Amino acid sequence: MTMTSGGDVRYIATEHIGDAIVPATTHSDTFSFAMLILECITEEVPFSSLARDAAVLHARTTKGQCPPRPDGQDGKNQVSDDLWKLMMGCWAVRPDQRPTMEQVHSFFLHHQT
Repeated sequence: MTMTSGGDVRYIATEHIGDAIVPATTHSDTFSFAMLILECITEEVPFSSLARDAAVLHARTTKGQCPPRPDGQDGKNQVSDDLWKLMMGCWAVRPDQRPTMEQVHSFFLHHQT
């Protein structure tokens, strides 16, 4: 039995988890985009320490967890405080509290390394 209205539970926006059919919006795209950023940085899927989708669903819905911040101890996978703050904003439970993709784009324009 699936608990999502479509999509992978590691990437799908919170509002799409459950029985209610909620149309996709740019806010849900922003959520998923931040998960892709995390995957690009870590080279692992979000919640990679959880093998089963049911465990990911439990962590996200019951516990309200976001993926853990990469620790950067391996010399890579480092996430600046500013980028982590942006990603956490993208994962806000309420879609209207997430930054727009224009704001995300602007962040990357102004925070190039």
